Amino acid sequence: MSNRHLARTLALQSLFQWDFNSQTGDIDEITKYCSQEFAGDFDDGGFTKDLVHGVIDKIKKLDKLIIKYAPEWPLDQITTVDRNCLRIGIYELKFDLTIPPKVAINEAIELAKAYGGDASGKFINGVLGSIYKEMEDKGEKQNMEEKVEKKAYVGGVIYKVDKGTIRVVVVQNKYKKWTLPKMAIGNNKEHKSVVLTEMTKITGLKDLEIIKYLNNIEYRIKRPKAIILEKMIHFYLLKTNDTELHNKSEEELEDVQWMLIDEAINKINYENTLELFKEAADIIKANNN
Repeated sequence: MSNRHLARTLALQSLFQWDFNSQTGDIDEITKYCSQEFAGDFDDGGFTKDLVHGVIDKIKKLDKLIIKYAPEWPLDQITTVDRNCLRIGIYELKFDLTIPPKVAINEAIELAKAYGGDASGKFINGVLGSIYKEMEDKGEKQNMEEKVEKKAYVGGVIYKVDKGTIRVVVVQNKYKKWTLPKMAIGNNKEHKSVVLTEMTKITGLKDLEIIKYLNNIEYRIKRPKAIILEKMIHFYLLKTNDTELHNKSEEELEDVQWMLIDEAINKINYENTLELFKEAADIIKANNN
């Protein structure tokens, strides 16, 4: 299951519970509960919360469209699952400029098939298809096929060994999340040729040595007008004998710290970054036993 599909599933579960209870209760608490109960440590970058709040903020307009395009079904007679699949689909189709129409429709249909009745997928498809046809006729949401902007980064798992104790560098970003240091570079630059310079900028450490290339992490961030920012971060394992940390880069960081490996494992907030870090930690430990 893709990250976005899982996030939409959590949004559906949250909206279902809220709607089932006569649209009462703290939606943020409901969303938090559903996320913890069904997805554990899944980090969707706020997508679920944004989708849930978007649907609720536009719910009167969404329900008006459901009534218009499904006139044979009174709103309160549509099942709670189907009603909220439609709300999610219509919201992404009509009001979220970052979601291509085909994605919005297909995702809503898949949710309905998975959690609704035997005819739910067909019902959702019919309603959303009619809405999209009218949008096309009116020239709405033109040029909405997904556009991707690529941006390259270098990152480092930087460590030092002092009297047998291994410490690594972790940073806290502007979102108060702990992660590994990274820096944007030009797309035409060879990442290996700039990783030492860029890591020095972000950490202040000068005596850096490349041990090996680790791997890359790729992720996408939605932007307005259906533009997707695709980030590719190339990570290297780096060793240093320096100690003093300071950030002289343009990166918006709250903190830069040395941590023990186990401490860093407990601090890093992003699942894909943590997985890469654990692999690097195994290499560090094996090289320093």
